[in-house]
Amino acid sequence: MTSKPLLTSSGTKLVAIVSALALALAGGGTYIATTMSSNAKSKEAELAAQESKKEEVGSIGALGRLEPAGEIFKIAPPAVGFSSRIEKLLVKEGDKVKPGQPIAVMDSYQSLLASAKQAEASMFEAQSNLENVRAGAKSGDIGAQRAAIGTEQAQGIQAEAEVRRAQADYQSAGLELEKVKAAAIKLEAERKNAEWDFTKYSELYNKGAVSESEWRKRELAFTSTKQEAAQGLKVIAQAEKLQQQRGDGVAQAQAGVQKAIARVAGQNQLLGSVSEVRPTDVKRFEALLMVAQANFDKAKIELEKAVVKSPIPATVLKIHAKDNESVGTTGIMDLGATDQMYVVAEVDENSISKISVGSRAIVKSDAFQGELSGKVERIGSQVRKNAVTSSDPSDKQDVRVVEVKIRLDDSKPVQRLTNLQVKVSIQP
Repeated sequence: MTSKPLLTSSGTKLVAIVSALALALAGGGTYIATTMSSNAKSKEAELAAQESKKEEVGSIGALGRLEPAGEIFKIAPPAVGFSSRIEKLLVKEGDKVKPGQPIAVMDSYQSLLASAKQAEASMFEAQSNLENVRAGAKSGDIGAQRAAIGTEQAQGIQAEAEVRRAQADYQSAGLELEKVKAAAIKLEAERKNAEWDFTKYSELYNKGAVSESEWRKRELAFTSTKQEAAQGLKVIAQAEKLQQQRGDGVAQAQAGVQKAIARVAGQNQLLGSVSEVRPTDVKRFEALLMVAQANFDKAKIELEKAVVKSPIPATVLKIHAKDNESVGTTGIMDLGATDQMYVVAEVDENSISKISVGSRAIVKSDAFQGELSGKVERIGSQVRKNAVTSSDPSDKQDVRVVEVKIRLDDSKPVQRLTNLQVKVSIQP
């Protein structure tokens, strides 16, 4: 028996057609699904871009700079009258400082310290004198004071003797000067005579009327007298200088006498004060003590000025002068309270009306990752030209702006980036 095929040729064709239709339907479904997914993603990206564009269009953009709270403090040397050279810096860049913390010592410190100690000693002396006056004088004190007066009087007598000696020296120098001048006049006359003789013999020698030896003799005499006359002028100058010195000695000796007289008068006055305790004496010494105390207080204030201190809690941003250097126009150093950073945004004058205190802001820069947020704390009241410029040629480079100060919510990422240029986006 012959077996029959399972499918005829007609059946085979039918199976092929059904398979082709199935493949076509499967491929079409895949294409439709892929196309729908792609369209959905494109639509989502387009919506996100539109939303970002809306947000960008709605915000106000500006360039700005970072600065610490209270701006940057430029620490200057003490006021005029004090040295501007630094003896010792006590901090370095990046250090944290507290209010009142010493940060530099000027080279005037040692001399001012000595002045303060001297003023303190004078104050203690004035206080001791006042206590002695209030306690009353002792017989021993009176005797000691009289002895002091005797000493001062003896010194005055010695000073007067010194004046008489100096005056005698001055007169002697004057006589010597007159003598020298007379000698110089004589030498000058001899020089003129020798000059005339030499001139005359020169004419005769040129005419052959005298011998060369006679002419040479007159020439030698003229040269010698001329040198002697010049030397005479030098001697006069020396004598005048000596007389001037002797005159100065007289003046100094006379000043010494006046000082001795003043000291004797002071000691006599002190003797009268210690011999009797009077209310007026007490008041006078109280006044002297007040003056001494005021001088001591002034010396302490000047000494404190020689130690430069930080006015705020801050960070040392930049040091402009080191040990043993004079301070220039940039000051000693820059301080900034970097614990709280601000952005000073320069907003176009045409957009400033859209911003108010409390407006939120976004800050960006390539110098730090991500973005920072903050809010407007203060809006300036002055319109001026922009100070912050962009390297982008499409940006406006010369515009009129108003400064807007923005307090950052988080300052840590930019604490060491003072004066960094940033881009700011402020929501109206």
